[in-house]
Amino acid sequence: MNFKNRYNTKAFRENPLICNVQYSSMKSGFPVLLCLFLFILGCSKDKFNVNPSLRIKSYSKLVSSGEFFNAVLEYSQKKGKISGDSLTIIRHRYNQKPVSPPDQQTNDTILTILNGDPDAIPDANSAEFHVSLDYTFIHIDNGENDSIDFRFILTDLSGRKSDTVRTGMVVLLNN
Repeated sequence: MNFKNRYNTKAFRENPLICNVQYSSMKSGFPVLLCLFLFILGCSKDKFNVNPSLRIKSYSKLVSSGEFFNAVLEYSQKKGKISGDSLTIIRHRYNQKPVSPPDQQTNDTILTILNGDPDAIPDANSAEFHVSLDYTFIHIDNGENDSIDFRFILTDLSGRKSDTVRTGMVVLLNN
């Protein structure tokens, strides 16, 4: 038998068959261990978080008098049950002109509980739902178009909050 003594060692010279088998098995073991490590790492990741996750799918960019601002939001959460959760909507105004008179409704935070028809509110790890706000509720008449954006935060029944998601610029036309 002709085995190659790579390292010119005494052990190989005395027993070349055993040393060559040991070297071959060690050489093929590293890729197997690497694959096993990557497999375990990949399986340990969950697609859904314990905290709710919120994403804006679409929204109205221009709203006239008599219309509604509409947004479609997607949520995901491990063991998600959105019924009873609260949605905080924050209106952020970009207008430079101050609001007058001071007694006019200027609430910039809206808190709502997601309740209603069980068929309309899904109990799933991920789903989408719609938000509609009446023009008269969100528009402040100060003689100019309102330039605003909305920020949404979903809070589940356990008090865990999603990240804040934000629409782009929304223009409320002053008719």
